Amino acid sequence: MTNLIIQVSKYLIIILMALYTFQCFTVFRKRSDEDRDFLFLRQNVLMFFLHFVAFTVLYLEIGEVTVLLFYAAQAVYLAAVLLLFTKIYPKASRLLVNNMCMLITVGFIMITRLSYDQSIKQFQIIVVSTVVALIIPVLIRKLRFITKMYWFYTLVGIGLLALVAIAAQSTNGAKLSFSFGGISVQPSEFVKIIYVFAIAGLLKNARDFRRVAIATGLAALHVLILVVSRDLGSAVIFFVTYLVVLFVATKNPFYVLAGLLAGSGAAVGAYFLFSHIRVRVQAWRDPFADYQVGGYQISQSLFSIAAGSWFGTGLYQGSPEAIPYVEQDFMFSAIAEELGSIFGICLILVCMSCFIMFVNIAMQLTNRFYRLVAVGLGATYATQVFLTIGGGIKLIPMTGVTLPLVSYGGSSALSTLIMFSIVQGLYMLQRDEEKKNERKIFYQENRPYQEPYRGGAAYPTYGSQGGYAPDGWSGGDRPYGRDGYGYGPDEYGRDGYGYEPDEYGSDGYGEDGYGYEPEEYGYGPDQYGSDEYQETPYEERPDRRYW
Repeated sequence: MTNLIIQVSKYLIIILMALYTFQCFTVFRKRSDEDRDFLFLRQNVLMFFLHFVAFTVLYLEIGEVTVLLFYAAQAVYLAAVLLLFTKIYPKASRLLVNNMCMLITVGFIMITRLSYDQSIKQFQIIVVSTVVALIIPVLIRKLRFITKMYWFYTLVGIGLLALVAIAAQSTNGAKLSFSFGGISVQPSEFVKIIYVFAIAGLLKNARDFRRVAIATGLAALHVLILVVSRDLGSAVIFFVTYLVVLFVATKNPFYVLAGLLAGSGAAVGAYFLFSHIRVRVQAWRDPFADYQVGGYQISQSLFSIAAGSWFGTGLYQGSPEAIPYVEQDFMFSAIAEELGSIFGICLILVCMSCFIMFVNIAMQLTNRFYRLVAVGLGATYATQVFLTIGGGIKLIPMTGVTLPLVSYGGSSALSTLIMFSIVQGLYMLQRDEEKKNERKIFYQENRPYQEPYRGGAAYPTYGSQGGYAPDGWSGGDRPYGRDGYGYGPDEYGRDGYGYEPDEYGSDGYGEDGYGYEPEEYGYGPDQYGSDEYQETPYEERPDRRYW
């Protein structure tokens, strides 16, 4: 019976993942908010169902009640993330939140399958990281001075990388991390974010070659320190990110071409200068020729992918643990073996959907610095996904980077969640600006005054047939206060626009709903339009016309 459930579950998991992935792209065809919200809800249902099916298999295989408790804790966490992001930040991108949770869900499933102890530790790190990530959008929206601190970001980034190169612990020949009380921290994961802010600030006003040359030199210094530290994956990520941001900032393809040529030359030089680079390249070219040493990892990775074929062997039916460091560097190979290549392709498409959202949000941003930050973070995320998957399938030499939010690694999980939250904060910032502009246009086009009277007779008086009737608009045919403008006979706008009698001119124009403070639109207690409209108050107009 257990074998039957496992075999059925692998097909069901693939179907659920395929349906979820399909909706990641059909959402762009939805025109109404109701249709999009319903689609996002369907994605949530599919995600929770996939999580449930996978952990049912894990429980049947492990046979411990603690697995069910662990599943319940994960389900509560995922529900809390979805609820908190949508309630605290109603303007956040729901698709980006859903994709983030789906990637975390896949990571929970696979890390639990590979190592139950590591999965508990990863879960704890993810929970703490999410709390930090929930604060980031507020900081992005409030701390506007971060756009001017790019020299500080540059110095901090170079300083941290230099400290790693000098004093960090060596892991498999590469200096990557520090340990504090049993907790390992990899600074390069966080310097990636600082680095993006630095180059965005350096290139936001890139009008001449001198500015570009300075930014290029500082970016090259980051990459050089990483190469010396033998952190090849991070070095490639930093290099590609800079080229993408440089192109978006300058729109000059010759700069990018020159960067590619310089990078290619540097890669050839590094091949002859550093032995560890030669080992990885040789293992990539023919992993079976040196199977027992340099080629063992990539060979086992290829065996795993081949064993899984399209539909996978099923959870606990493969042997991904035969790959050294599988839960960190070769997580995609483990997924392809037990969940199938179809599931793996869907996972790549979900990651691609995240990148598309990063770029889409970046293109909507009007602030040049914020746009470059969003593009840089998107390039960083996409490059890391490409490196880890490309290395696992032997498309490129293995670089030793993790699959964001899926692989095991606390520093990687925290930095990726921060990246997602920064982009969410930028997205909400742009929506705030758009809403403010819409309100400006609305109040310019819908001022609560009539057009100038163009008849030959005298202007109507308050209460006459053509003027303001005591209980109606223009002679009583439309109740004044019931037609959408909110001027009631005994109250000052409680039906939609929020013009209360004791708020009009005191602390804002409709502060309870629209938030137009006197310093923004100028409806102050002693003036009628201080900085935006500048019309003469109705009471002071010599002809006392409506406008």
